[in-house]
Formats: sequence, structure tokens, C-alpha cells
Amino acid sequence: MKNDIPAAILVVSFGTTHPDTLERCIAATEQAIAARFPEHPVYRAFTSSMVIRRLKEKRGIAVDTVKEALARIAEDGFTRVAVQPTLILSGIEYEKIQRNLADTPNMRVALGRPLIGKTEDCAEIAAVLMQENPLAPDETLMLMGHGTEHAANDVYHAMQAEFDREGYRAFIGTVEGTPSFADSVARLTASGASRARLLPLMFVAGDHAKNDMAGAGEDSLISLVNRAGIEAEPVLRGLGESKTIQSLYAARVEEALGEVMA
Repeated sequence: MKNDIPAAILVVSFGTTHPDTLERCIAATEQAIAARFPEHPVYRAFTSSMVIRRLKEKRGIAVDTVKEALARIAEDGFTRVAVQPTLILSGIEYEKIQRNLADTPNMRVALGRPLIGKTEDCAEIAAVLMQENPLAPDETLMLMGHGTEHAANDVYHAMQAEFDREGYRAFIGTVEGTPSFADSVARLTASGASRARLLPLMFVAGDHAKNDMAGAGEDSLISLVNRAGIEAEPVLRGLGESKTIQSLYAARVEEALGEVMA
């Protein structure tokens, strides 16, 4: 038994099949958390079975599911686990993690909140985004979120309301929810901006960033912005690359550790 180490940390991501953003976002955030809590071993799990399968088949990279990681942690002798998702909001994937944690009778588990887990988080995240992406006078930030049919999609509207309230030149469009790409481009056009910087409002810059945001398809965000007569510069950088965002996830781990160790 690991009696000298009171709890393990399990960092759970949706996952990505892109090794570059896996290292820059997922691994980098895990390393930041490990550095913040050196006395607690950090484990990894992905929620996407498709990503896990493809990484194994094409890259030879093995990643645990949440249940597999919990079993591994138990085998290593830990009975307390702080589980921290790298998710942006409390949607479908977050609820999947909750279900996976429901059947752990011999383990005390605390689940940390996502990056934007409550309305008060919007102001902090919006400020970080604007500070880390300084804009020229004629430039506007276009953020691409994933979007979801889940009620948690309201987070994107809350974030946009925060941008508007603070007078930030930033608009959000989502791949699968609202506001849509068309909604964000309409607002961009009405703003009179002549240039737009496109950035994923996602933890990793994977398929969605490379295709839906910056791809050559006629429905990609960059294509829609260009057709509106506005110059666009895509930035393939996931939120997980930000040192500040990494520290915010670490702060959520601290909250979860406090709960599991209470």
C-alpha cells in the first residue's frame, strides 16, 4: 500500500490522435499538474474510445479509459483519487466521467470542475484569452468552440456576453452548437473589422482546429470569414498550451484534492 502518499491524481481528457497537440496540450498540462503536486502521482485517461483505438493502431500509444485507469490506480495501492478533466464545460463528456466514477465502492473519488464550470469562470477565462492574444486596432478575435446539444452549451453564450460586457473584440462560433459559425461571422462583419485572428476555444488544436477552423472546405470558419471579405489568420494553438490555463486546471486539482483528503 502507498501509505506514504495519500492520493493519486487522474487527469482525464477527451483525447486526440494528433501527436503534436497531444504533447503541447495534454502532456504539458499533466506535467504542470505533476510539478504543482509532486507528492501525488499523476495518471492519464481518455474518454474517447475511438481516439484510444486509433492511437494504439496507428501510433502504438496505449492510453487507459477512465475505468482502466482507476483499476491501475487501485492496483498501485491508492484508495483516494482526485479526478481532473481537461474539458472546457460540464457537458456530455463530463457526465460520462461522472458515470464511470459512480461504481468505485473501495475508492474515495473527487471530480474537479472543468475549465468553465460556473458562470463566474467566464470573466477569468475571457481576460486570459484577451491578454494572451493582443490584437491590432483593426483586428478581432474569432474563437471556435465545439458546441453541444447539452444544456452546457449555454456557456458559450455566457462567454460571449462577457466579451460584450467588457468591450472585448471577440466573437464565438461553434462547430455543433450555438452561436454558429454564421452567427459569429455576421457579428464580425457588422463590427467593421478588416482582419480576424482565428483561435480554437478548445483544449487541443486537433481535427476541429485543422479542418473546421483552418481547413480549405467551403464551410470552414476561415472560408466563411474570407468570403465575407475579411482577412483571416488561423492560430493552431489549443488552450492547453497556455501556462495560465494549465495553472487554472492545477487550481481545480487542488480543490478536488482538498475534497478527497477531507
